[in-house]
Amino acid sequence: MLKLTRIAAVALIGLAVLLAVIALMIGRKPATPAAAAPIVHGEVAAITVVEAVARLPAGEPITANGLRLAQRTAPVAGAASSIAAVVGKVPVQDIAEGTAISSSALAQGFSLQLRPGERALAVPVDELVGAGNRILPGDFVDVFLNLRTAQANSGGPAETAQTRLLLSRLRVLSYGQQDIAPVASESTAGNEGDSRNDPRAADITGSGSSHATASEATQPARSAVLAVPVADANRLLLGAQQGKLFLALRNPADTGLPDLALFPQARGVIDPLRGLDAEQQLALQRPENHAFAGIDGDALAGRGNRPVRTPPEGPAPASAPRRSAPRASGIEIIRGDSSAPRGSL
Repeated sequence: MLKLTRIAAVALIGLAVLLAVIALMIGRKPATPAAAAPIVHGEVAAITVVEAVARLPAGEPITANGLRLAQRTAPVAGAASSIAAVVGKVPVQDIAEGTAISSSALAQGFSLQLRPGERALAVPVDELVGAGNRILPGDFVDVFLNLRTAQANSGGPAETAQTRLLLSRLRVLSYGQQDIAPVASESTAGNEGDSRNDPRAADITGSGSSHATASEATQPARSAVLAVPVADANRLLLGAQQGKLFLALRNPADTGLPDLALFPQARGVIDPLRGLDAEQQLALQRPENHAFAGIDGDALAGRGNRPVRTPPEGPAPASAPRRSAPRASGIEIIRGDSSAPRGSL
């Protein structure tokens, strides 16, 4: 009996030691934050988004009066959280009242590189045309035109050639596979890094993989996209069709431009209406109306923009025969190459 009592006492002591070790190990483990999570049951964090106060039509810049901050319980993909980040942006589709403004509903990409009054036009290039492929997006170039035209003369048709400055100081938006860096948005401004320090940092278009991008970057450039004033778009398109264009790289700090007021202007393909008032005459000088009037091949070659010469008043030159009229007693008035009796004494 005494022996059994001793065995039981030893077993109880061992069990006590084991429980003490287990308690010590549990006490040393750090408390996990998951233990406090079940305390919150029905509370959901509110999300601040920017939404439209009224209908926002597509193609019109957004103003601050058309926006407000709202609280949402569920996240909205691409939704803006600051009114300042949306003001001035242009919707690509109508945005209904109360709709959260997301990046997918706003204009983005290449078109945002254009300034008011500019149009993006592509011209064919090669190593010779593109200054030895030294042109990069963001550069400024002059466009020279090499034009050959056929002129008829007594001995048959003859070909004449001319080279001249067609357009000056155009901004290069894209050259080959390289595009000018896109405008940084609120969501990407923090990820631009050092690329924002280089005004000519370019994005390489491609399928997205590094291998495809490198392969396309090594291909020779076949086109360049230029930012062209809308009034000069006709000249660039007609010059590319009827002649050969050459891009001359220029220093971006060089702002020299030709003085167009020193030269006669070409007539448009479409003549304006007669009897226009002063306000309408002024409207004809708008770039859009000037581009709508158009330009033809003769004007591009300089044959359609020479001022009209009116014959001078006075006696006809000796080399020009003068028509004679029966002389009568009286006063005879001679104008140019015609004569006519007027009255009698």
